[in-house]
Amino acid sequence: MSLLDRVITNVHACGIELAFQGEAAPSHIEGWQPFYNSIFEGATFEKAYASMSSIFFEEQSVSSPSGPLYTQKATFRFPENDKFRAERIALIHQIKFVKFKFTNRLDLVIGRNDITTNSNPTIKVSSDGQLCQVELETKSIAPAGFTPNINAFGLPTIVPLSLI
Repeated sequence: MSLLDRVITNVHACGIELAFQGEAAPSHIEGWQPFYNSIFEGATFEKAYASMSSIFFEEQSVSSPSGPLYTQKATFRFPENDKFRAERIALIHQIKFVKFKFTNRLDLVIGRNDITTNSNPTIKVSSDGQLCQVELETKSIAPAGFTPNINAFGLPTIVPLSLI
């Protein structure tokens, strides 16, 4: 398969997970796009409630004198009118990484800026008293990449996915 061949899929974001700590590094899994895809140490991704229709991923690039700069954006909404509203919104401002779960069982993560993460995402929260909308934005020297999903095929993350 050539990198320029048509990708034949109809994929949608169907879930979102958040990590508030940890470090990201380029993956070292053979056949798994080592520079672009990430592995995580000390990061525990927690499932966040959001309906499939409210999860959005966006990525744009611009050319700069030092090479392309990619802006990655995550947006999701959830009901927010309960007794934990304020605590939940305060917690959201501590997000370090966002993992998108896709219907093809791949996980795409934003939050790694370069070889080692050097800044947290910019976070904006807005509310109308019923729904809370979260917008996270990161700037990176590389397009967003996938991370191994140990549940996708029932295999450990050390098994190269190129064997499947």
